[in-house]
Amino acid sequence: MGMSVRRLVDLTAPYLNFIVFLFLAAVLAASFFGVPVPYAPVIIQLLLGGFIGGITNKIAIVMLFERKWYLPGSGVLLKEHRRIIHSLAETVESHLINSEMIQEEIRKLLQPVKIENAEKILNSVIDEFRDDVIGYLRSEGTRKEITDGLRDNLGFLGKFLNVTRIKEYEEMAETIMAELESRLSGFRVSRQMLVKTIQRMGTLEDFLFRPHNELLVKHYQTERSLMQLVFEKINIRQMVVDRLSAYEPSQVRDIIEDNIRAHLLWLEVFGVILGMICSGALLLATAVLPS
Repeated sequence: MGMSVRRLVDLTAPYLNFIVFLFLAAVLAASFFGVPVPYAPVIIQLLLGGFIGGITNKIAIVMLFERKWYLPGSGVLLKEHRRIIHSLAETVESHLINSEMIQEEIRKLLQPVKIENAEKILNSVIDEFRDDVIGYLRSEGTRKEITDGLRDNLGFLGKFLNVTRIKEYEEMAETIMAELESRLSGFRVSRQMLVKTIQRMGTLEDFLFRPHNELLVKHYQTERSLMQLVFEKINIRQMVVDRLSAYEPSQVRDIIEDNIRAHLLWLEVFGVILGMICSGALLLATAVLPS
C-alpha cells in the first residue's frame, strides 16, 4: 500500500501544482456562476494555500538551477559554481573519503595469511607465468642482449676466449641462457623462504604501516611508513576540485539536479501539503477565536 501511494505521488508530483490550480479555478468558476459547491470558501482557502505553497517551492527550485532575468538572484548553482565545488570537495574529504578512512579499510582487509596458503598462491602465480618468462628468455632479442653484454663487459679475457675459439660469445650466451632456464624451470617458493621473509620484513600490515621500514630508510632516507608516504602525495580534496573543475558550471548543475530530482519533486508536494495545512489552521483559528 505504501509503495502504491508513493508511486502515485511520483507520477503526479510534476503536475501537482497544475492539478491544484485546475481544482481551484473550477471551484472559483462554479462560485462565480452561482453553482452551489459545499463548503466552497473552505475549499477555496485550502486550495489557494496549497497552490501558493507549491508554486513558491517550484520557483525556489527553478532559482537554484536556472538563471531567469525576471527572478532576481536566480541561477545560484551557476553563480556559485567554484564555491560549491570546494564545498563538495571539503565534504567528501571530511565525511566520505580521507586518508584515515582508507587506511582503516586497508587494515581490515589485511587479515593474517597462513603461510601454507601464501605458498600455494605464490607458486600458482609462478606456474602461470613461468612459460612466458622462459619464452622471453629464449627469444632472439634476449640472446642478442646477453651476447652484446658479454662482448662489452668481459674485456680482454672475453676477446681472448672468443678469438681463440675456446669459448665464443654466442656459446657463452647459450650457456648462461640454459642455466637460467634450468633454474627458472625448477624454481618454487618454499615455506622456509616465506618464514625468513616475514621474519625480516614483518607481515604485510607491518610493511605498509610500520615506520622505520628498512627498505624505505635505505632507498628514500625516511623513517615514515609506506602508507604515510603514499597519502602525503594524495590530496583527496584537490583531486575532487580538479575533477569537478573540468566540467562547465551547467554540467555541475546538471549532475546535482540529476541526483536530487526525485527529492525536488517531493519538495513541491510538501509545499502544497504545508500550504493547505497552514490555510486550514488559519481557517480553524479564525472560526474558534472570538470576533
